[in-house]
Amino acid sequence: MRFNNVIKISGLAAAGLLALTACGPITAGPTTGGSEPSSSSSVAASPSASASPLASTSSEGADSSSGDYKLAAWALPISDAGEKLGNLKGDSFSVDIYQVATDVASKDSMFVDKDTKENLLKKGDPVVYLNYVVTNTSSAEIPLSHSLITPKAKYTDWKYMGGMPSDSSSDGYKKHGLSSSGVKLKEKDPFILKPGESFNIAENFGYTAGKETEISATMTPQDAAGDLDHDKKETAETIVTLK
Repeated sequence: MRFNNVIKISGLAAAGLLALTACGPITAGPTTGGSEPSSSSSVAASPSASASPLASTSSEGADSSSGDYKLAAWALPISDAGEKLGNLKGDSFSVDIYQVATDVASKDSMFVDKDTKENLLKKGDPVVYLNYVVTNTSSAEIPLSHSLITPKAKYTDWKYMGGMPSDSSSDGYKKHGLSSSGVKLKEKDPFILKPGESFNIAENFGYTAGKETEISATMTPQDAAGDLDHDKKETAETIVTLK
């Protein structure tokens, strides 16, 4: 296994080094029809972009719940628009995965390949929006922190540890009736997810049609003191194929 170095740049000046790992030759720039760079190192640039493919926004999402989901009181309205790609299940929760829309990145991401200097998600590159509807499938209430249960996508051949770049602008989420936060404004934790209740949260990332994508989700509830209860931590994952 080879290791990559990632450099984070603020403006035009280098701010430091950020280590990411690589595991075998794969597509470094997740764009449709893009070529594969010979390097497996990456550089981070553009401090205004989010490092996470799921940037928090204040978008209110869709106007109303849809489908058979029972909305949690603190959650933004649920959208089940798009094509369902699959489902993953933990011991006490499930996640329905929808591919909602494709669009283009509004600006360069903060990650570029260290050796080729190519940005991993350039302005105008295609991006895909996935929406995740999370449901409490247990018979007990689940007290959640602000981290909620946040699924994340990564191509199965993605070589950079630390996630895939995204378009951090909130405009795309609003355009497609989605939210990257999942929670109504001014709501405070713990966010109690009652049995049978659901909420939704979305993300975007560089799009390649037909790509195998691993979706993973972690749920760590709060305890009575408001701390994360790591003894009750649950993880789940599945693999879907983008349309």
